[in-house]
Amino acid sequence: MKICVALVGILTIVMAQTVWGAETPMHFNFENDTEGWAIPSWAQDQGDCVGKSVSVSSEQFSSGKASLKLTCDFPGNSWAAAVVEYEKNINLRGYRSIIADVYVPKNAPAGFLAAKIIVTAGGPSYWIEMRKAIPLNAGKWTTIKAPLEESPDGELKYWKCKTSDECVVSNLDKVSKIAIRIEYNAWASQAGPRYAGDVYIDNVTIE
Repeated sequence: MKICVALVGILTIVMAQTVWGAETPMHFNFENDTEGWAIPSWAQDQGDCVGKSVSVSSEQFSSGKASLKLTCDFPGNSWAAAVVEYEKNINLRGYRSIIADVYVPKNAPAGFLAAKIIVTAGGPSYWIEMRKAIPLNAGKWTTIKAPLEESPDGELKYWKCKTSDECVVSNLDKVSKIAIRIEYNAWASQAGPRYAGDVYIDNVTIE
């Protein structure tokens, strides 16, 4: 009887550790390197993708002493974006959200820049975006949060989903890429100034 009780106790501990381990926060603080985040190769073939390079910088940071610097060249007269991506097969079931801090300098155009978190997930690799881009305020850090759990009003509140099979909740255990996209929302009728400069990303957390 004592042996059975002991075995049950051990199994309980192991199971608890397994569940806890699956939900241990993942944190990218870019103190020493880019930690696998890069401009994806597919973006280089897209005319509206204007990210030029990524590097570690101590010029701006929301935590620690460094951040990921994304150098961009937004033309200002049309919609354009700069994307950084982390490519790795990850099981995100049990996690609640993806969070990132984004900073644009004081000289960035006001009212044009915004950010989204995007996941590539599922067997056919669905491209699943946050439903709304979060505006970025020049000279300030902005925290972008993408909830992963289904909201009381349904997942569509947070994510663009063509069908339930192509949405985040259905594919959390089959995530292959996580991306952060910086958008310059300009059009021919609503143009802004060119911004050839930097955007800083820090404290990316999956929890």
